[in-house]
Amino acid sequence: MPLDVIAALGALVRAEARRTAPDPRTAPADETAPRPPASPAPPPDGPPTAAPGTAPPARRCLLSRMLEKLAARFR
Repeated sequence: MPLDVIAALGALVRAEARRTAPDPRTAPADETAPRPPASPAPPPDGPPTAAPGTAPPARRCLLSRMLEKLAARFR
């Protein structure tokens, strides 16, 4: 039984690492494309595009999400 729990935790850690891994870099040919100028663009004159009162929901910590997934497997 303890080995099953350890194996399940290892699978969850690997899955979470794969899910949150950064995307692979693009091909080297894309690096030769012209880059935009270093000066910043002027600010837009229109109203802001996002509503000021809305914020994305905060994510829970990795450990609590992993424990929830593990608990769901044993239900």
